[in-house]
Amino acid sequence: MNKGAWQIAVLFAGAALGGTYLGGYEWLRFFAYFGSWGTIGAVLVSMALGWFGYSALIACHHAGIRSLHELFSYWFGEAAGPTLSVLTHLLLLAYAGVITGQYAVQITEGGSPVLYVLLSVLIAIVWLRKGWSWILPSIALCLGLGFLLFATIFVEQHHVPIPNLGYQMNLNWIVHALLYTGLHFLLCLAVTIPLAARADDPQSIRLGVASGALFFFVVLLIGQAVLLSYWHDVLASGAPVKLILTQLSPIGGWLLTILSLFHGGITAAAIVFALALPIAQRHDLQLLPLLVVMLSYLALCALLPLALAWSVPVIASGTTYGGLCLLIRFIWKRQLP
Repeated sequence: MNKGAWQIAVLFAGAALGGTYLGGYEWLRFFAYFGSWGTIGAVLVSMALGWFGYSALIACHHAGIRSLHELFSYWFGEAAGPTLSVLTHLLLLAYAGVITGQYAVQITEGGSPVLYVLLSVLIAIVWLRKGWSWILPSIALCLGLGFLLFATIFVEQHHVPIPNLGYQMNLNWIVHALLYTGLHFLLCLAVTIPLAARADDPQSIRLGVASGALFFFVVLLIGQAVLLSYWHDVLASGAPVKLILTQLSPIGGWLLTILSLFHGGITAAAIVFALALPIAQRHDLQLLPLLVVMLSYLALCALLPLALAWSVPVIASGTTYGGLCLLIRFIWKRQLP
């Protein structure tokens, strides 16, 4: 695998999994809650993200699109595109912030979520100073450690229950799978478009997206099996993986907290850097002040869930529906002659 494909694979897998996937709450809510139907949803989501992600990035590569802003202008026109682009940038940063804040509350469990947020921002600052040269290998390392973590828990299980399809038989699993696809489709495009634009050829994009989607599928499937094994224990938990690790080892919860801290901070750095760099290049701006403004906005949003719990569903819903609109527009554009 060449360097370009490797970089796309790392960022695609990281965005598809999300910055707080180690806690397991998002998977529990979108997939494990629906039992075997959720497993089917996980398979469909993996296929959808891989296919739509590849198709969109190939289209961007052929059209010479180098940023999310140019993508919106190309798909929605010069009149509406820039406004939608600004709103999407603000939503993405706000989403990364509120999810970090919500996860801080869940993972600390009576500790200091403010300290967790501040440490995450500090880690993001350190990695932003180094740019892609630190961000990419660090995300790859965190993803590898996350895979080993879930694989270790999975190996410890003697039996993974497979719920009957008659259990939780409704259409909610389809809705949740669609929402997950829309949200993470937007996240994947936001961080990978700048790299896809520099790819040597479409083969690098194809290999990168395929590898990233495959890694996402494997980790998601293992995580689904782990959550189903402990389903009755973790159903009402905001940090199900931490609860499982605490049962397996006295230091398991602390190890997860530390790993989550670094992974969350590095993921935030990747999102901020991927959004800021094209803006600085397009408008000939100094990158450092722009990074400071974006990261400060993200940090303020991360403190919102500590005071306003309703901020999380509002901002997360806005980002999700924005991703769905982008996905629908992409499908519509493909149907045009």
